[in-house]
Amino acid sequence: MLLRFRVQTAFIILCFYISTVSSCMPGYEGEREKLRQYLGIEWVPNGLKEMDAQKHKAVRHPEELNCDFTDPSKCRWMNNKNLDTLNFHLFEKQDHTVFPALQVRPGPSKLEPGDKLIFVGDKKKKDQSALITSWPIRCQNTTGKLTFNFWVFNGANVEVIILEENMDTGVLQQSGEKIYVDCGTVTMNTECTVDIPPRELPFRIGIRAYDINNPEGSFVMVDNIYYYASFCKVSIEFGPNFKTENLMTGADGMPVENSHHLNCDDFDKTCRWRNGGHGKRIWKKAITAPSEQLMFNETGTYTVPQVPFAFMYIEEDSKKDDFMALISDPITCQSATSSTISFRLWATKGVQMSICTMNFEMKPIECQKISMGRSPAPSIHHFEQTNDFMYGFRVDSANPDFDNFVAIDDITYEATMCNEAINALDFGSNFYSTAMLSTLLNRPVQSSKDLECSFSKRALDCFWANLEGEKGQWEIGVGTIDKTKFASLTRRLTYPDTEFAVARLNQRNLSAVLASETIRCMSDKAVLSFRYWHTGAAVLSICIIKSISFDVIDCQSIGSVSNEHVYVDIPQMDETIRIALRADSLMGEGIIAIDDLKMEGKFCPTVAFSPNSGFGSKKSRRPAERHIQGSPDSNVCRLLSCNFDKENLCLYESKRVANSLSMFSVHNGVAHTMLFERSRVSMLESTSFHLNAAARLHFDYSIVKGFAQIFICEDSVVRELDTCYKVTASKQTEKGEFVHDFIEILPSDIKLYIIVKLEEGSRKASVRIDNISLTDIENHPIC
Repeated sequence: MLLRFRVQTAFIILCFYISTVSSCMPGYEGEREKLRQYLGIEWVPNGLKEMDAQKHKAVRHPEELNCDFTDPSKCRWMNNKNLDTLNFHLFEKQDHTVFPALQVRPGPSKLEPGDKLIFVGDKKKKDQSALITSWPIRCQNTTGKLTFNFWVFNGANVEVIILEENMDTGVLQQSGEKIYVDCGTVTMNTECTVDIPPRELPFRIGIRAYDINNPEGSFVMVDNIYYYASFCKVSIEFGPNFKTENLMTGADGMPVENSHHLNCDDFDKTCRWRNGGHGKRIWKKAITAPSEQLMFNETGTYTVPQVPFAFMYIEEDSKKDDFMALISDPITCQSATSSTISFRLWATKGVQMSICTMNFEMKPIECQKISMGRSPAPSIHHFEQTNDFMYGFRVDSANPDFDNFVAIDDITYEATMCNEAINALDFGSNFYSTAMLSTLLNRPVQSSKDLECSFSKRALDCFWANLEGEKGQWEIGVGTIDKTKFASLTRRLTYPDTEFAVARLNQRNLSAVLASETIRCMSDKAVLSFRYWHTGAAVLSICIIKSISFDVIDCQSIGSVSNEHVYVDIPQMDETIRIALRADSLMGEGIIAIDDLKMEGKFCPTVAFSPNSGFGSKKSRRPAERHIQGSPDSNVCRLLSCNFDKENLCLYESKRVANSLSMFSVHNGVAHTMLFERSRVSMLESTSFHLNAAARLHFDYSIVKGFAQIFICEDSVVRELDTCYKVTASKQTEKGEFVHDFIEILPSDIKLYIIVKLEEGSRKASVRIDNISLTDIENHPIC
């Protein structure tokens, strides 16, 4: 009895200043202290101000009504201003003081510090009441279950009521339904539940405290409100920043010429998709995106489509005939291959969709269900080949009890139209290629005009031909080119004329090399020009290669040039070279096509003597029989050629000369000899040979550590040096580098001697010889 009296006393003191919203706590600190002492709760000034000040709107999900008053601003409840006399106020548990279970019940007597609840009370004899109401519920299609905790003291009571609401005027009227509050058989330390029946019209749930009429004071406390139900006719709130506009694209009903024309991610004038059919639910273009939280609530993913995207809002009670389809422009002809369409889709849980091929009357040809669970990953669908059709996104069904929406983005289409190339090698069924008739014959290139080639007569008269040993081959393109396919592959509107050179590389890592005949040298810069097309991953390089070994000196990749006519600078070259056009398919198949090859520049004469050799002077000029025509015997080439890489002198011998001990030996792939004052001459002798035509003996030499002279002598009994041909003046080569030179030999020659002699006045010298080779008089290899 003493405890009850203390609680009553504390309450009577408190209820005076909480009977109105404007009654504040200053001046009642002592009474608040007693209430905190016996109930452990403390008033939170203006605790429900934000909750009551919110602008209410219809809730879309039942869980929005859950409220434990931890943060009242998030609670979708409010004090009613018209249907009661008192307001609820926010209190907070301060300590572990236990509520007296017999006097303050039926809620739990133990609360944790920090728990918040709402409180209302008064000490007047006149009957007082307080009402909190939920935000409006437009429609509920199942029985809802409301659970909450409440405590009453000294005769006060709690009931749950249904308030019918006019959504246009906002007028509330209490329903005549009697709602039973079930707190169990033992009404202490328990939770109470209420069943809220289904309703088709807008309503609110009210929790009403009444019978607050004891002069000694009575009160009601409420906490932990939770609601479970299924709402119907719920509109989706996208927020004020979400905006859509009419779907105005570039789709005009004209046939699609290329598959990539159906790719669409911006839904602008380049997009070939539009609304199709009849219905009141139409596709629009979203120009701003909803929030991540809303997308998660509605679709289960935080991933938001990138604006702009196609969007359809589906209101409740929509039927299948209400939905328009998102259709593509027509496809009149597709080649005999399957097609693939991929896209990303977002939708609420109640939506089912299909992607279909349709005829021009929008009757389905083939439909495939879209797996809604894949969202937002790309959904990929493969369709069999067909003609005269359209693609269409079709809404099959949507839950009529809810508002729904669908979003589509990133549409990609892969197929081969009848006018498109099947692959990078497809120039049409009437195009084919045949072998080139030209071959490399080591013909002399007299001028740049000789290298002009239009590839007519299958390149029979061209100074260009395939280089042997390559996996790919240059061929002659003949037949009729499908200009549409050619243009789609090459991105050009011009085409080769009649016959042209083509390298068809049908797999990775193939090469085809089109090489020119030998160019003696380039006395000045030159320009190579030609018409050029390429497809797929094939690439073209212009290379300068050595005439004999075909080693690459320099290469320049053409790349993806935008011009049809290509011009390539060829630098000045002092050695014999060839120009090579190399087509490669390192990354994948493709075609290189060229036509109208031209070369502009000055070439060196095809017959020339070494500027260092004796042929430059009248004294040592060779006889006229050097003009003998014909190709030298390749066997002689093998007898006289030697690069010393095998660390021997090949078929040469080092012969000792009288009064000299110096001899040639091989060291590090080079023939070498040292000359001294007492060993002044060294000689390298060839094997015997018989030539059928004039030829040239090429070699490299180097002189260091002194001064020496080099002579090339023919077979003679006397072997006097004044009858030999002096290769170089007495001097050192710069920094010991090798110098290239050659000497002409005639069919009358049967043996050669390379003689080196120490210069008078020089104490020593080191001479090296390397890379001895034999060519014809136009420097064409004959081995």
